[in-house]
Amino acid sequence: MQTSIHFLSADGSTLLEGKWLAPAQLPERVAVLAHHFPPMSNMDQRAIFATFKVLRDRGWGVLRYNSRGVGKSQGEFSGGPGEDLDLQAALAEARQRAPQAQICLIGWSFGAQLVLRVMASDPAIRATVAVTPNPVGLQESAQGQHRPLLAIVAERDQFFDLIETRTAFEEATEPKTWHLLKWADHYYLTREDEVAQLTVDWLEQAVK
Repeated sequence: MQTSIHFLSADGSTLLEGKWLAPAQLPERVAVLAHHFPPMSNMDQRAIFATFKVLRDRGWGVLRYNSRGVGKSQGEFSGGPGEDLDLQAALAEARQRAPQAQICLIGWSFGAQLVLRVMASDPAIRATVAVTPNPVGLQESAQGQHRPLLAIVAERDQFFDLIETRTAFEEATEPKTWHLLKWADHYYLTREDEVAQLTVDWLEQAVK
């Protein structure tokens, strides 16, 4: 059952809106979803919703949310620092609702950079999926100790250079998996379902 929820950012300054989905019993696996660039995206964007549906159908718990300034979430876009606090709060909310669950993170573009930072700082994160990650995010957050990481990369990304992204990925520490989607653009337009299936298939292998 999915319910609308509200929670405060990690510093207690900003009220955020989200949606929590859990099976009839407490889920054993939970994914927290971080959307694309906030001024242009939200938790109901097609790519996020496609992944949500696959997770739902596989019995996962899912927490998706709007970062500050998006939808009914209070505050304004901060360019990163505030959104880090929003993701930290979403993660804490998921843990409170499913304290025994394995927690995984999925982020798209700007959201990928957010989940990479949490992955680097929180060893309890079971697995992380970065969809169209900024190579800077890989360089800054994926060279230390971390648990399984999947980078899904678009061959025709309009914003991030493919060679730079591949170089940053090669410099990242294990365990890591690279998946290049041929002919895809940054938003995976018309291929959201394909990316969703790939994401959840990999996660289910990673958390075994």
